[in-house]
Amino acid sequence: MSKVICVKIAGIIAEYDPLHAGHIYHMLEARRLTGADRIVCALGGAFTQRGEAALFDKYARAEMALLAGADAVVELPEVWAARPAQLFARGGVLVLNALGADALCFGCETDDTAALYEVLNLCSRRDGTFASALHKGLEDGKSYPRALSEAVFAHNPQLADLLEGPNFILALEYLSALRETGSRMVPCAVKRTSPYHARGAAPSSASGVRQMLAEGRLEEACSFLPEDVASVYRREYPDGLSRPERLDAFVLSTVRSLDPASFSGPDGSEGLINRLVSLSKASESAEALVEAVKCKRYTRARIRRLLTDACLRLPDPPQRPAYVRLLGIRKDAHGLTKELSERSGGLLTADPKALAGDPVFEAECRATDLWGLSTARAQYRRAGREYTQKFLRV
Repeated sequence: MSKVICVKIAGIIAEYDPLHAGHIYHMLEARRLTGADRIVCALGGAFTQRGEAALFDKYARAEMALLAGADAVVELPEVWAARPAQLFARGGVLVLNALGADALCFGCETDDTAALYEVLNLCSRRDGTFASALHKGLEDGKSYPRALSEAVFAHNPQLADLLEGPNFILALEYLSALRETGSRMVPCAVKRTSPYHARGAAPSSASGVRQMLAEGRLEEACSFLPEDVASVYRREYPDGLSRPERLDAFVLSTVRSLDPASFSGPDGSEGLINRLVSLSKASESAEALVEAVKCKRYTRARIRRLLTDACLRLPDPPQRPAYVRLLGIRKDAHGLTKELSERSGGLLTADPKALAGDPVFEAECRATDLWGLSTARAQYRRAGREYTQKFLRV
């Protein structure tokens, strides 16, 4: 059994798209393994790290997190949340650093942090056989995850099973971000207890739950959840859920009018952007465009993120957050708001009016407004929700 770290505030970086039994287990384990008094979640917004519209509204997901065990939920802005794993992880770490969190708890296929650091140290080398193997894989047109997997396997075959898990690379990015930012947070890996794409058995995966809801199996999805969390599922289903195809006209129009010479982003390259614009002219949907563009070098997630980047006009992420926005807090988390405000040096805010004009917050507003158009719920389709949404207390 892992040794309890004993910290005051443990941070979790999450999307909860949507929250399910595995996430609840993760929160319970995070509290147990760290001995934390409080759990604070940095939650991604309307568009996910996969570049897709989140299935549930951001505030509904924040509410579920609070009902499931988080003491507070803060925002992980889209300038980091809808970006590649390196930026997603860095943004989450920066937000939690700003709050003075004591530990970072993340799910992974292993809870062996020594093994994670072994791979991270390999990735940090710029010479030697490992670096050469990784570079050759990328030159051969392989995606970074695939090239990394093969290079690590060649170095240490015992790590092969870990490399097949999607959380492994994100875990490496968390550790890298902790190191690069000089973070005081202690890393705490919580071992996953079920396959990532598991369906039909609790705890399920987010992809499995999304599939259930797409097939109309609402009550089956709810059966794995505490009743108060399940009630949010039922409240949002079906008209409050996103149907990304509703955004097709806007996405295609945006990409067709894109100037490749003036557009740049962390997922972009001249060849990919030119390919995207060219193939968009014959595509009838965003999904068809993704299928037409994807290949061994360009993954679906990378293409999706590029589309999201173009539609939201995301600015470059800052070196550190200018603010930390509090989305919600538990009523019984007495004194936590004051402590987070003090730890953040006054960066914490729950007032959207105080953020007007900030380019990071304005991008968040665009993301929430665009996401709302992918739903059938009138209140979500209205513009300006970031200024009118009530602060959550559960």
